[in-house]
Amino acid sequence: MSRKSLAKQLALPLTKRLKLDSLPAWVHGIGLGGTGIVLLIAVAIFWWGKDVPVWTDWKPAAEFLDPEYGERIYSDSVFRTRMNTWSNIVYILFGFYALALGIYDWKRKWPLRRGYLTFAPVQTLLFGLTGIYLGLGSGFFHASLTHYGQQCDVGAMYATLIALVSFAFGSWLPKMRIPKTNQILSTWPLLSLGIILGSVYFTYYKWEYSFTEISGYLSGILFLFAGVSAITPGKHLQFRWFLGGVVALVLGSRIRDLDIADQFTGPDSIFQGHAIWHVLTCVMYVCLFFYFRSEEREKR
Repeated sequence: MSRKSLAKQLALPLTKRLKLDSLPAWVHGIGLGGTGIVLLIAVAIFWWGKDVPVWTDWKPAAEFLDPEYGERIYSDSVFRTRMNTWSNIVYILFGFYALALGIYDWKRKWPLRRGYLTFAPVQTLLFGLTGIYLGLGSGFFHASLTHYGQQCDVGAMYATLIALVSFAFGSWLPKMRIPKTNQILSTWPLLSLGIILGSVYFTYYKWEYSFTEISGYLSGILFLFAGVSAITPGKHLQFRWFLGGVVALVLGSRIRDLDIADQFTGPDSIFQGHAIWHVLTCVMYVCLFFYFRSEEREKR
């Protein structure tokens, strides 16, 4: 690709730069339909067990015994916390849309010059699954406030972080040469396997690690390799999406801290600090996804 044609490519409208132009109806059908089915099931479960002590015999989480967040706890209900549970639907919505876009990219067979993420659609598919896992895992935790619920919640957070780190690695090194040979292989199969194995491992061994410590390492790797990708010659990404993700995370963290300090809203407000944290971290995932999806490369 010549520099003139690349400049023309980078000047494309936003939807075309993100490879989201002229999406077929079935993409929205999967995104909205899948989310709608999960929401209907959740509504049915809520009305069935609104006043039923479903979790009495389950091992409680520390959050149930010593509440950290400001929302009122309904001990004898299938949804022990309400808004902190319902707000997880945003992760599921993003997850189903990512699944649909992964299928869309697979059908389009994008070349690497249009960006690593569209070139390796399995990565998007797995990110969609981790988003759905996060919505279900976090929803399970906030509904039940149980030990196993917390394990699923934190395990899912590891999964989404690992998926993002794999995007950064893949964008930096989409292909590699096998040592002592001339054979060049794509790295996405290995990275995809890493997402699956890493997600299973950290879900199972959640209690063996400090999430703060491990997530700090993973975030550091993500920022490092995303930064390297942004300054690599021949690659062009829209940094504003990365900045938007950081802003959403910082704002969400501040609101979550105010909620923990009981300085945000009352216990029965629909605007719960931790629920808003869910929404803003989902915005972060969307922004980082768009950041990597905005990649364009010069043909070499």
